[in-house]
Amino acid sequence: MESKINLLKQKGQSLVLSLILMSFAAMTVLYSYNTAQLNIKSTKLQHTADNTAYSIATIAVRDFNFKAYTNRASVANQVAVAQMVGLSSWFNMTERFAENACDVLCWIPYIGQVIAAIQSGVAYANQVVQPFTELMITAENVILNILRGSQQAIHYASAVSSFTTAKEIVKANDPKAELNLIQNAQLTNDIRNVWFTFQKQHNRELQNSSNTQFSDFKAVIMDSRDPFSTTRTYELGSFWSQNLLIEKWSTVKTGGTELISNTEEAESWTSMDTLGFHYAVYLCGWFTCDWEHDETPIGWGATRTDERADITQLDNETYWGRSRKLNSDSSKYAANNQQTSGNYNGVQPFYGLSNSAVKKNHTDNIVVVVSKEQKDVRTTSSVDLAEKTIDPATKEKMLGDKLNSISAAQAYYSRPNDLWARPDSKHEYGNLYNPFWQARLSDTTNLERTIALALTRVL
Repeated sequence: MESKINLLKQKGQSLVLSLILMSFAAMTVLYSYNTAQLNIKSTKLQHTADNTAYSIATIAVRDFNFKAYTNRASVANQVAVAQMVGLSSWFNMTERFAENACDVLCWIPYIGQVIAAIQSGVAYANQVVQPFTELMITAENVILNILRGSQQAIHYASAVSSFTTAKEIVKANDPKAELNLIQNAQLTNDIRNVWFTFQKQHNRELQNSSNTQFSDFKAVIMDSRDPFSTTRTYELGSFWSQNLLIEKWSTVKTGGTELISNTEEAESWTSMDTLGFHYAVYLCGWFTCDWEHDETPIGWGATRTDERADITQLDNETYWGRSRKLNSDSSKYAANNQQTSGNYNGVQPFYGLSNSAVKKNHTDNIVVVVSKEQKDVRTTSSVDLAEKTIDPATKEKMLGDKLNSISAAQAYYSRPNDLWARPDSKHEYGNLYNPFWQARLSDTTNLERTIALALTRVL
């Protein structure tokens, strides 16, 4: 009887305990669900932020590499102008030499007929070459202007599209995520830095003692000239040059193409070719003996791309393969008969890294903050039934009522030495001459995270 009473007293106690345990189990499940949701959504949002930052850096990389390609193309087209100018003056010299030879030798039977035929053929060839070189110089000048315009168009287009593209990338990755303008005040400033501080358009008006990039660009052009444009100077051998103790003679061919710079006006390409016969005899006077020299000009030609340069006023002895020094009389004839060919507007403005970016291999961070409304995270706090009963997320509060992710990326320069090693084995800093820019994710700094946190609190 007593045992039966004890059994009756124990009825219902296990049910209460079960209900308590079930409540804890339900809360555990809900906590687990919330945790899983937050992890999944946070990871997805972080991927969205990473993709967005990396994409903006990629736009910057493409902009840098495009400018590197077009800068190299500009150098190549400048060299092409130099070649055309050199070809023009060389053919003018050759025609003049043929005319002079005919004036002296065409009266000789048989030989004169051959020389006359050669002179006629050279004159005809020069009549074809001169219009061709003039056309090509003008065409190259048009191409140079197109390259300059394309750089400007890509520069501003990529700067403007970087932010709009970022918003599209965010929506493509997560339709419920957003790129808030207030939260991304840093991004606006970072885009400005990449496109308007890290790089600049350089021109002759801005060149000075602290900004030598335009002069450096002209130096790159001069260093890129082919051997024909650099110097065409040599001495003819055999019969043309002899040394007979007390008398000697030599026939010297000089020539080269120079870019003449004027700080106030656009640059000009000039070219000169001369052929001079030098005769010297060793004579003795009352007290001394010395060589007496004499030069006979036998061929000359000079061409300029425009009237900004006057070859008669350029007396630098290093110009045009040292023509002024080696064939001084022939050079005077060439200068006085200079020809203007084509339509050339000088070295065009180009984009290069700014002075503040010299010896840098990467841009500053491009920081992106992507957010998502708390209600779109889909934790139990967004379910009314759970919130009214045993929801463990009723106290849940996200900063700014949003889930936020921050990411940063950079454009960086790295020359692949395994493929294009430098001959001098030196380290190559970032530049806009070689298209070796790439994009990468980077770590955000404490300051960047602090600014993002402060801006988020404002919302």
